[in-house]
Amino acid sequence: MLMARPVQQLRQMRLALFRSRGPRDARATANRGVTSATVAPGRNCLTRARRASYHPDCPDRLSEGDTVMFAARIVGVCVLVAFVALTNGAARADDKDPVYEGKKFSQWVSTVQNDKSARQRALAVDALSKIWLLEPRTDAISHITATLRTDPSAAVRAQCAIVLAGLRENDMERHGAKPLIEVLRTEKESRVRKEIIAAMSKYPAVCAAGVESLIAVLKDAEPGVRVQAAEALALAGAKANSAAGPLAELLKDGEKPVRVAAVYALGRIAPEAGTTIAEALAAMLATEKEADIKREVLASLGLLGEKSGPVVTALTAALADKDDDVRRGAARTLGTLGTAAAGATDELFKVLTTDPTKDIRVDAVRAFGSALGPNGVKARLADLRPLLDPKKQPDYEVRLALIEEVAALGYEHLGADLLSTDKAVKAAAEETLRALRLRLADPQVKVREAAGIAVRKIEKKPEPKKEPAPKKEP
Repeated sequence: MLMARPVQQLRQMRLALFRSRGPRDARATANRGVTSATVAPGRNCLTRARRASYHPDCPDRLSEGDTVMFAARIVGVCVLVAFVALTNGAARADDKDPVYEGKKFSQWVSTVQNDKSARQRALAVDALSKIWLLEPRTDAISHITATLRTDPSAAVRAQCAIVLAGLRENDMERHGAKPLIEVLRTEKESRVRKEIIAAMSKYPAVCAAGVESLIAVLKDAEPGVRVQAAEALALAGAKANSAAGPLAELLKDGEKPVRVAAVYALGRIAPEAGTTIAEALAAMLATEKEADIKREVLASLGLLGEKSGPVVTALTAALADKDDDVRRGAARTLGTLGTAAAGATDELFKVLTTDPTKDIRVDAVRAFGSALGPNGVKARLADLRPLLDPKKQPDYEVRLALIEEVAALGYEHLGADLLSTDKAVKAAAEETLRALRLRLADPQVKVREAAGIAVRKIEKKPEPKKEPAPKKEP
């Protein structure tokens, strides 16, 4: 009612009320020795003894009718505030039975528990999830989890798992994780298992808590469920290391996606029998025909880091694979094994000199240096020096990698040989240094820069380490 009043009239009423304080202002002015008689008639409203309205047509006093009307409006505003307060109080009192889409919470609960139609029960489950979002103080989630445990329809139970997947992490830990894990252990329907695992997979902590339930599902008749279970175990990480055996059985599964998921999971659960699992994976490199599975095997072997003979042998054989990514992955994995991969150096040297793919040759150079170690690289310098020539190695990236491997020898392993009394040793070091200096005129600037760094590292004798000064006793 108050807002419907014209703005101009309200403004005039406000200014009129301000004018009504005039006598008090006049007394204050009189106390300062100023009266209306002493004020010059030409002065503006800001300097008059009693401030006038800025609007010349505004009356000095409110009329009796205006006063009554204004008081009525004040009373109306107070009534409106009281009504809003009562409405809010009623809403708070009704929080335990909120309304969604025209039905009360209690009615939706009754539908979930008693309706004979599975479709209506599934719709009620969805409605309860929406009510939970709007009013978390209700016990909507407890009704959903109870329905997940007891409803005879697989469609309704699957809907319960779907809505539980939408819980936030804290709510999942408090309300959803335990029911999902327990139901997964006893659920017989693959479609429901699939939705339960999807809900659990949103949070790795829930997967870690449900490892035993997930292991049981690895034998599900549906390939998609077996895949989801393996991937959920991978999310659980090292807490799922007890699943290594059941996952290893899936390496021979007839379904390709299942084998891929098993390989992926075995590389990420830190299995207890790591060497046995790594050798089982390595054996797949020789028998598996699918290149993408071989690539996944190589990635898992790199994560496991096992250095047994069968693993190195299988990786060495993979260097001759037809697939570029498999050869690249084999070279990189061998490079992570250090000198344990020394048995693969001859094959790596063959790859770095003959492979048609430049990037693979670069990876082979890195793996070659890692597998030999400083002393091994030094012993093979006679084989490496000719490859620094652009005529024999036209790809500058490969030359750059070779120079960096030689530079890694430094003064300790190569520079000191320049002072050796053994003529053969000294001559070999000088020849290597000469080959590096020739690269200072290489067509590629990165090669020239790397050659300069290599020469300085090899020629510069490191300064002796200074021992810390003894502490002075007090």
